[in-house]
Amino acid sequence: MDGSGADGRLLKGRYQLVSEIARGGVGTVWRATDLVIDREVAVKELRLPADLSRAEREALLQRTTREARVAGRLTHPSLVTVLDVVDEDDRPWIVMELVEASTLEELLRVSPLPYQRVAEIGLQLIDALKVAHAEGIVHRDVKPDNVMISPQGRVVLTDFGLAAWNGESALSESGRIIGSPAYIPPERAKAGPVGPESDLWSLGATLYAAVEGHPPYDRKGYIKILRQEQLDEPAEAANAGPLAPVLAGLLRVEPGERLTAENATKMLRIAALAPWAPETSPETAAQGKATPAEPRPGGAASRPVGKGVDADEDVDDEADGDGEVHESAREQAKEHFRAGGRVLAESLNERLRHSPEAMNSIMTSIRESTDTLGLTHSGRHAEHSLLPVVAAVVLGVAVLLAIVLWALMGR
Repeated sequence: MDGSGADGRLLKGRYQLVSEIARGGVGTVWRATDLVIDREVAVKELRLPADLSRAEREALLQRTTREARVAGRLTHPSLVTVLDVVDEDDRPWIVMELVEASTLEELLRVSPLPYQRVAEIGLQLIDALKVAHAEGIVHRDVKPDNVMISPQGRVVLTDFGLAAWNGESALSESGRIIGSPAYIPPERAKAGPVGPESDLWSLGATLYAAVEGHPPYDRKGYIKILRQEQLDEPAEAANAGPLAPVLAGLLRVEPGERLTAENATKMLRIAALAPWAPETSPETAAQGKATPAEPRPGGAASRPVGKGVDADEDVDDEADGDGEVHESAREQAKEHFRAGGRVLAESLNERLRHSPEAMNSIMTSIRESTDTLGLTHSGRHAEHSLLPVVAAVVLGVAVLLAIVLWALMGR
């Protein structure tokens, strides 16, 4: 049965399908009633592609059932709660809590969102991903259509239908790349193992789309990813403000160079503290006044490949030795700290004038930023060559504290 005309059907003698909510590539979501306790639920019906081999079909069914049951053990406000798994018609039907909300994809059809709101969304999503990753589960399909936002502001990550255990291959047995092309990380096209870094890239792409109105790569960029071609870093997000360094760190092409979840969380907190500019205040933001930037073909071509430059020239500097790697890390650390410092300095007076309790949040962000001293861009311990950067950061924090004291005296 393909699900068409299934409304009114009774599953397991308990869940009665009422109406179709949404239809996607691998399933249909139904509004249903749990007749035992008389409450509304959502039921996802799995629909398998017709060209799957028998082995692939069985593997997908087993994995979906397994992941649904594991997801049922995950408890977090930003993860949809799985209530039951029903085996019927030789396939699983996943019973979940019914979330009355719009998807981020639907909201973006109206207008991009202000970077402060995007930072808040990112904080909830990355916290949910940490819970899943701690259980060894990689979502593999983080995208705006799988992010739901309720009128009360709750952010929920849905659809673990493509989830995999940490370390599993990114491809099916037939070589099929599963997932949405615009939000598939580059390593997924190389049939390599998937891990938390893959979800973080997709999260970065989702937040990029939320603030810019389009994904980080256009169609040419997707084709490069799918063909495993040399890929430039994406264009800088023009509307992201202090969120830009976070997006750049999450969207690094090489998984090992990406921000860790912990460091991304700290930077998202800083971006969320930024004051609302008049043109992007909560009131005007709802009217859709933000203007999305045009995507660049295939991302930002910081160095051309193919015309007088070898394809591997972009990476040979890093391959030469640790000195060059540390130089890159040093520049990235400086860039991230400068961005965070600008946000704190610019937001301080505005925050203190309207919300005195914001001082605690600002001081917490400064304190947590110092926790990353001596870390590289990807959050791993650096060598002694980064000590000058650490000294510079300490000096910068001291300057920021002086600004805090000056602002307090001015009040």
